[in-house]
Amino acid sequence: MRVCVVSDYSNSSLYFDDYQQATVIRSRPGESLPEADVYIWDCSSDVDVQVHVVENQTGQHLVLAEPERLGALSGIQTSVCILLKPVSPFTLRAFAETAMKAAELRRQACEANRLRLDRDALLQYVLEVNVKLQEYDVNRSNFLARALHDFRAPLTALHGYCGLLAQGKLGAVTAEQQRLLERMLYSTRRLTRLAEATLELLGQGRFEKMPKCLPGDIEETIMQSLHDVAPFLQDKALDVRTCIEPPDADLSFETEQIQQVLVNLLENSCKFAPKNGSIEIHGYGVLREASNQARSRRAYSLPTYGYRIDVQDSGPGVPAHLTEKIFEQYVSCSNGSDRSGGGLGLAICKAIVTAHQGTIWATPSEKGGRFSFVLPLDQQANVAEEGADDLRLERQVVGVAAEEGI
Repeated sequence: MRVCVVSDYSNSSLYFDDYQQATVIRSRPGESLPEADVYIWDCSSDVDVQVHVVENQTGQHLVLAEPERLGALSGIQTSVCILLKPVSPFTLRAFAETAMKAAELRRQACEANRLRLDRDALLQYVLEVNVKLQEYDVNRSNFLARALHDFRAPLTALHGYCGLLAQGKLGAVTAEQQRLLERMLYSTRRLTRLAEATLELLGQGRFEKMPKCLPGDIEETIMQSLHDVAPFLQDKALDVRTCIEPPDADLSFETEQIQQVLVNLLENSCKFAPKNGSIEIHGYGVLREASNQARSRRAYSLPTYGYRIDVQDSGPGVPAHLTEKIFEQYVSCSNGSDRSGGGLGLAICKAIVTAHQGTIWATPSEKGGRFSFVLPLDQQANVAEEGADDLRLERQVVGVAAEEGI
């Protein structure tokens, strides 16, 4: 705290010579006043104190005046404190300390007001940035939607040309050519489904239409998915091991959509598994409690039994803090182990599995990347076999829970 004593008397600062609570500065009327928190004016009658006070309103002011000068100081600002002489050292110091406290409060008020203005300015910037981000998000989604819409036309034409060749309408083909054409037909059809799924995800953030679920062969679906990613598996010489247990009841699903989920998860594993690494696929039945242990913790009206599929690879695991965010659109962890697939691959997986009334999650592990999803089994299970099934499935659940630390 700085105190400036403005006086034309030689002994005016004696009251503050031993003052330890503030830095005391001496000045004379007419001189350029130094910056201070409190100004104490002790001047002769020919000094117009009021002019100096008006010119310097940044600090608190104490004016020491003779009683006969009180009338001349009547027009001075009410915020200025006037002390009539003679003033005892005790009184002067008491009023000076009060003025210093007032100056500190004034400084704090100014600082608070400045911070409030800064806060309001920052809030305005945040709101403006938020609006801009929303505009960019809409523009990005519109661009992707238009690009995908334009992408479907030549893709449909390509699919049709492959169909004409495969049907032999443009000439005979060999058996090897027929096989390749059928693979091309399948790939173009899968690309079309992927484009449609992405368009629906961009428009709604989820799949509005319920999938047309029919009893399907989950093992055949998994094998077909492995066939789709065969070039990726061969390129890295990945060892693939499968252990698929048959469901205990009918497992109904939309084959092409669940195949898309498996292809996305397998492509993710192929991308991050090291060369000569491994991928394991395990399918088995679980109880409802086992499926509900998924990280999302949301309650789904699942039947008593579900069918779970785990896809695990020898690549880097998913960090624990990203196990849920990784399934959101356009979420990326921005490093070499980012498994989000640009924010659409896993988001599509989640949308499809959710539309099937199932759950999907990633398990954080140092042993490798692991993704799992559960599909509900039909409720018309064989009641006569429930007792034996319960015992077997409970043992599986205990083993899975112990493995994942649940």
